[in-house]
Amino acid sequence: ANMFSFIVYYILKNPDVKKKLIEEIDRIFQDDKTRSITKDDFYSLNYCEAIVKEVARVFPIIHTFARCIDKPDEIAGYQWPADTLFRIYIDAIHYNKDYWEEPDKFNPDRWMDENFEPKKNSFIMFGGGLRLCPGRKLAMIELICLMALLFR
Repeated sequence: ANMFSFIVYYILKNPDVKKKLIEEIDRIFQDDKTRSITKDDFYSLNYCEAIVKEVARVFPIIHTFARCIDKPDEIAGYQWPADTLFRIYIDAIHYNKDYWEEPDKFNPDRWMDENFEPKKNSFIMFGGGLRLCPGRKLAMIELICLMALLFR
């Protein structure tokens, strides 16, 4: 619910994004306001997906999370003892100029380039590694379909 609120906020705050969103929805649904969304429709809603990802980048639902190492390790050139707790600050990663072009700008178009792939560990929408969210695909389906239903 929080994520969807942020999605609506960023769409309405950016009229050019809203225009592209409506164009994509109109192209797919052909002005049919009552037809159910099919699997093919879902996979065609690329700009909707780009908006979801960009909102998650600029305004992550979780801003920080913790990880603990169970054995001594070297990380970032420093030796850390076992049981060290690290706080990962997602905003610092999502706004890092080394990873993102114009990180302060809300730009769903960055996700539309077929060759675009965020650098490893530079986009943390659903966690990562062994703790990757098991509901991530369902969440994306719900967010994208709800956007399409609301804005069509």
